[in-house]
Amino acid sequence: MKKCSLLLICLGFVLTSRAQSVSYEDHFTGERLRIDLVFTGNATFQDVFLLSLHKESAWSGPKTRLIAPFTYGEYQYKIYSKQGDLIFSKGFNSLFMEWRTTREATLRDMAYNTSLWIPCPKDTVYCEVYERIPKDGTYQAMKKFLIDPSDCLISKEQPCCQAEILQDNGPLENKVDLLFVAEGYRPAEMEKFKRDAARFTEYLFEYEPFRTRRDDFNIWILPLVSEDSGPDIPRFDVWNKTVLGSSFDTFYTDRYLTVPDQRPLAKAVSGAPFDAIFVIVNAKTYGGGGIYNYYGLGTSDNALSKEVFVHEFGHSFAGLADEYYNSEVAYINMYPEGVEPWEPNITTLMDFESKWKDMMEVEGVGLYEGAAYVPKGIYRPAPDCRMHTNKAPAFCPVCQRAIDRMIDYYTK
Repeated sequence: MKKCSLLLICLGFVLTSRAQSVSYEDHFTGERLRIDLVFTGNATFQDVFLLSLHKESAWSGPKTRLIAPFTYGEYQYKIYSKQGDLIFSKGFNSLFMEWRTTREATLRDMAYNTSLWIPCPKDTVYCEVYERIPKDGTYQAMKKFLIDPSDCLISKEQPCCQAEILQDNGPLENKVDLLFVAEGYRPAEMEKFKRDAARFTEYLFEYEPFRTRRDDFNIWILPLVSEDSGPDIPRFDVWNKTVLGSSFDTFYTDRYLTVPDQRPLAKAVSGAPFDAIFVIVNAKTYGGGGIYNYYGLGTSDNALSKEVFVHEFGHSFAGLADEYYNSEVAYINMYPEGVEPWEPNITTLMDFESKWKDMMEVEGVGLYEGAAYVPKGIYRPAPDCRMHTNKAPAFCPVCQRAIDRMIDYYTK
């Protein structure tokens, strides 16, 4: 008889992290477990709650580097064994995190769904979620959840659509598995989606270091079918019936295109391998978005679709920050004064040693004031870069190193 245990327990004791080297086979099965959370709050307060758990297809992430080597993200999640050993960790951002820095968040509360993925544990574990504290950049525990993998209420996901391989370079755990997801493509437009995904693949490998490291990537496509073409455009009262519910005008910014509710996307990819997700939205309008370890997305047929895709993938895959400072955004004080940001390509000089000080002799690398939406006090590494303007021909050396390190994390 299966056991139906309580899925969520708020724990009062402190879990230790004694384990530095983690054996995948000792702790995890070959499956993937999805943890659906709900973040709630406003500009000054937030909380997180467990919504549901889902067993999915095979784990496609690294099996030898289970504890992330980066302290990236406004949030982290850590998995502890019953004995208190740290056996998995990763950082992430979310749409809710960004919303908390908008003016709207000073006026009302909101709730956003977020999904996290881990290898499915063999035994009971604890999942602890941490938030970054703006005033000093340190992490603080928010909530702990107990996860019992034998619980009969953990759903077994049935894929709604079969992923197809576009570029196969080897085993899942030794490659970066990039999944392109169709959004706003009607049944008659599926061949167009496949052509679009192939085109976006070539876009990515035009740029270093992706070009040199093409063999480190598997490329997958997920041909989701929508009833209508294109995303919602609320400012024009356009509301389409699409499988993921993508929408422009996120945070009242015209060009900001997102999937406001992440759960339909998380459910859709349940049967697909991925380390990184990029949603191709069937539209000509300029726009897109990218959130670290969350998702990236952009439109298929704009004159700048290539530039937007590669820029947004820099955000969602490598944790790179925006380096521009003269375009309209909805954020208020996203980067507090006197605190070193976590992103590898911007600095306030509070901890420049941890950034690119060791690369200052590299050609084209320096300190250029103006980045991360503000003209003063934050510095970028180069006069121009793919994270700075759409005209930049390449990623700067600092961004290239950060991307290389992320590829290494998934492949070595």
